[in-house]
Amino acid sequence: MTAGKEVGVAFIGAGVAAEMHGRGLAATPGARLAGAFDPVAARAKHIASRFGGRVYQALDPLLADQEVEAVHILTPLAHHIPVALKAMQAGKHVLIEKPVATSVREIEKLQSAAKKYGRVCMPGHNYIYVPSLLRAKRLIQEKKLGQVAAFWILYNIAHTEKIAAHYGGVLHAVCTHHAYSLLFLLGRPVKVSAALSNVHYKTLKFEDQAAITCEMPDGAIAHLWCSFAVNDPTNDPWTVIYKVLGTRGGLTYSWNEVQFEDHGGPAWGLPCYEDGFRGEIDHFINRAIRRGEPPLSTLDDAANALRIIEAAERSAKTGKKQTMTS
Repeated sequence: MTAGKEVGVAFIGAGVAAEMHGRGLAATPGARLAGAFDPVAARAKHIASRFGGRVYQALDPLLADQEVEAVHILTPLAHHIPVALKAMQAGKHVLIEKPVATSVREIEKLQSAAKKYGRVCMPGHNYIYVPSLLRAKRLIQEKKLGQVAAFWILYNIAHTEKIAAHYGGVLHAVCTHHAYSLLFLLGRPVKVSAALSNVHYKTLKFEDQAAITCEMPDGAIAHLWCSFAVNDPTNDPWTVIYKVLGTRGGLTYSWNEVQFEDHGGPAWGLPCYEDGFRGEIDHFINRAIRRGEPPLSTLDDAANALRIIEAAERSAKTGKKQTMTS
């Protein structure tokens, strides 16, 4: 990459996530959208009209384009791995949306390809790329809070069945965010227990609520909660909350820091959500690609996040606490 040259980025997949990636890329210095491909051409045309770039008629021309140095893989989960492997083989850096893969073995394939082709392959763990959580990480590492005793991530955003149908159950769709955030801030748990429920879905057969309890090696207990069933309209809303309590202090981070009316989505007037995409994409372009720095959350973290979710799934099915496996 020529110094000072803008990094050309292409989107593979142009659904709902592409809007947030487009906004994040537009706010990132030193990068531009070269174009987009989606099997539904109208989606790619819409993204190109919003953020610039061309519309690719197929994947191969996109990967052959020398102006494209990096791709964002925004396809359905089933296509993540084959598309990412093909992109790295073509010499492209890869930002891949979460959940990254359906198995740890698939993530290991990505790691092998990234090493073989000398490319960045970064998981789209956007929630942690905000200033408040970067500060939280620093304060925890510096022991400013003393010994961490308790940790919470709470998520309460109601989704209609029509919207939820695009995501699936909350355990994989949303609690993956909780899992990689826990890994980023506190590390890997040793034991996991969980409960799942369906409160308001009538036609969908998966869970709309999940509660996960993680026991940490140093005795701290982490509580991870997600609901698509309810909003929190109270005067102290638990829309999305992170809270860490230690023996000498504590910290909190909330998506309710600032809100505005935006019923069209996909950010729903929650700038903290949108800021995660900005921070993630800026890190991908200007630190991982340009400077060779590692992501804040790596493919190893993606594998461990999946292990946490799988342990929670087993616990919910069996009613038994699960020991984390390597």
